Amino acid sequence: MISLTQLVPELQQMVDDKKIAVTPAYQLAALKPEEQALLVETIESEQATPSVSQAQRMKKLSQSGKLNEDTMLGIMSEEKKPEVDKIVLTSDTLHKYFPRSYTPKQMQDTIIKLLEQWMKKRQRSQER
Repeated sequence: MISLTQLVPELQQMVDDKKIAVTPAYQLAALKPEEQALLVETIESEQATPSVSQAQRMKKLSQSGKLNEDTMLGIMSEEKKPEVDKIVLTSDTLHKYFPRSYTPKQMQDTIIKLLEQWMKKRQRSQER
């Protein structure tokens, strides 16, 4: 098993500083030290750290001997998908506001109706 101790010090520091997540870091630990040094330079020039899928692709390219400055830069300069903002409300949180007989769908429908009413009320008060 590859461990994070196989990362060059600069990458280890980025993991410690939470600039690189642990999951991609495990993939990066498989890169040769000179490839990791190149990655440190690329991270600094691109002002971006690799996602899990980017790290996995770099690891595969490294294993096949095809990871170089160009392929690394190509991967690291890709547009990343923005992280989707999510709000998760657990049923435990919501159940105290609804009758026990309500299904999750009924709760969701009621919440949306209430939010729509609240939005209309706010719009009306702003118009005054």
